[in-house]
Amino acid sequence: MLEWFSGLTLGLMVFYGIAIFATFVLVVQVVLLIFGVGDDIDVVDLQDADGLGLLSLRSAIGFLGGFGWTGLIALENGLSLGVATALGVVVGGVLMVSVAYLMKTLYSLRESGTINYEAAIGEVGTVYLTIPPNQSGPGQVRVMVQGRLKVVPAFTESETQIPSERRVKVVGLLDPRTLMVEPLGKAESREENEQ
Repeated sequence: MLEWFSGLTLGLMVFYGIAIFATFVLVVQVVLLIFGVGDDIDVVDLQDADGLGLLSLRSAIGFLGGFGWTGLIALENGLSLGVATALGVVVGGVLMVSVAYLMKTLYSLRESGTINYEAAIGEVGTVYLTIPPNQSGPGQVRVMVQGRLKVVPAFTESETQIPSERRVKVVGLLDPRTLMVEPLGKAESREENEQ
């Protein structure tokens, strides 16, 4: 193998070296992503004016792979070093921009997954597990929070327990993940008194 490599012209050596290196790094990235490790490896990510991260590890590997393999194929087919280099730059640039655009698109699909339960205040839900009276213990309610049906711990200040399947209104938060609810009739009468 070493004899074969040393018999190549300088241009072929450079293009083979770049192509093999880029392919090796790409395979390592794919293996790491399969095991859930490679997501945080993109250390350098400089944003240009429109927010497309062109200078990242993934886009650089895309450029090097496109440059190396295109230049190598061009030289093997008898094109000059200058033409092979120019073709490599063009194909590498297209791959770099494509990878950056693809990664930007994929990252934009991510959601934080953080639910803000303050959005549930004012919503009407249904008791899932009976809620004891006077905040003596938690129950659970099914309520829409940010477009999702969630089962959330809930307390009430009501003098009587609120049985399951009873409709309740969320009137506040006890903590960031625990709701304060009232039976629907009581919440409605409070709103009427305030008006």
